[in-house]
Amino acid sequence: MSRIEWSDEYLLGIPEIDLQHKKLLSLANDLYDVIAGDDERFKIQMSIVLKKLTDYTVYHFQSEEKFMELHGYSGVAVHKMAHDSFVKEVTNQIKVLGEGNKESAAKFYSFIVNWVLTHIAKADRIWASFVKA
Repeated sequence: MSRIEWSDEYLLGIPEIDLQHKKLLSLANDLYDVIAGDDERFKIQMSIVLKKLTDYTVYHFQSEEKFMELHGYSGVAVHKMAHDSFVKEVTNQIKVLGEGNKESAAKFYSFIVNWVLTHIAKADRIWASFVKA
């Protein structure tokens, strides 16, 4: 497991959304830092980072969905279902992390990073291409 480094290959060419994606990955890296950090402060720091991560994720998803609606993207409902499914999974995993340890947190970090990067590379590229066309 290692920190995720931003790469311009993740850019969609929509500055507002690209900045939000960078922020999302930065928050994921904050999660990584907590996992790699002090054992005694793990649970407190974990709860702070998870709150920031979930709040920002919800904000980003709502922003993205509004952007798609504004530009008349017909696949917004399907895209929203993917977002909702992710939020549900994150909520379930956070409940487990409340009693968890660094190993379960590391698995959660990997899940977050993999999902976000795959989502950007596939689903977000589709609507971004539509909007830019």
